[in-house]
Amino acid sequence: MPEPSLRPKILFVDDEPAVLDGLRRALAAQVRQWDMSFETDPRRARTRALEEGFQVVVTDLRMPGLDGLELIAQLKRAGCPALCMVLTGTGDMVAAMDAINRGGVFRFFTKPCAADMVRQGILDALAQLAARSGPELAVAALDRLPFAALALDSTFRPLFSNREGGRLLAAGEVLRLDSGGICRAATPVATNALHQAVQATIADGESRVLALDDAEDRRHSALIEAPGDQPGAAALLFVREIDSHTLPTAEVLGELFGLNPSEARLAHALASGLDIREAAEAQGITLSTARTYLKRLFQKTGANRQAELVRMLVGAVAL
Repeated sequence: MPEPSLRPKILFVDDEPAVLDGLRRALAAQVRQWDMSFETDPRRARTRALEEGFQVVVTDLRMPGLDGLELIAQLKRAGCPALCMVLTGTGDMVAAMDAINRGGVFRFFTKPCAADMVRQGILDALAQLAARSGPELAVAALDRLPFAALALDSTFRPLFSNREGGRLLAAGEVLRLDSGGICRAATPVATNALHQAVQATIADGESRVLALDDAEDRRHSALIEAPGDQPGAAALLFVREIDSHTLPTAEVLGELFGLNPSEARLAHALASGLDIREAAEAQGITLSTARTYLKRLFQKTGANRQAELVRMLVGAVAL
């Protein structure tokens, strides 16, 4: 079976073979950029458009059996995402307005039409599809993440949440929304820490990390980041439960980053959501020793800040 084409797929439909031959010749220079198909039967064109994933459909208006507007209407009703353009010799402005207003047509061209106009129309259609699909693909990608991803504004209200974030808020154990729509943690102390971290990140653009516990004392790692390099009006919040499936072991961290056992244990403690003092106590070492190990972690991982280090450690293996 041949591999699917990575080029944009364009379908031309006209009941006159000579018109399609003219289009094929006029657009021959695009053959390396576009995967073009030509159909004289509008019914077969409809079937192909629904089965083969064309991005753009360019159709004649007046065709026996199934005219261009009805073809487009049927494609739209079936959920076909292709942008449609009409190329016709009628020159009928009433039909043109009907095609645009009723049929959802992207462009309307009258024959004879210069090949450059058709080419530019297709380029414009592909550009619009790219602009439309980019945010949709981004949301789809975020929804596939196995942890919560939210955007909070300066009043701590969500601007966006992926699917896992919505589940986390609905459960109300780690994060919840109060009656005013403000995002809160499980306890007032944790809420205050979360809000302070969000405010600080919005103000200075620096990443921050903190631990959040739920009602059953399950620990979650919360990473707060600015959407870009500059401070703004929102902060990104990434939250996930720390367990054996999402956090690499100290041994794994040691192998990945060339850490000795003491450094690896400290790295694991920090990635578990402990601050440097808590990590030092957990390891039975002094705060000064822990800070010495932390400097070595920065050197060996290339991280410049503790939040950056934690993000690197937690994401060290594929989920």
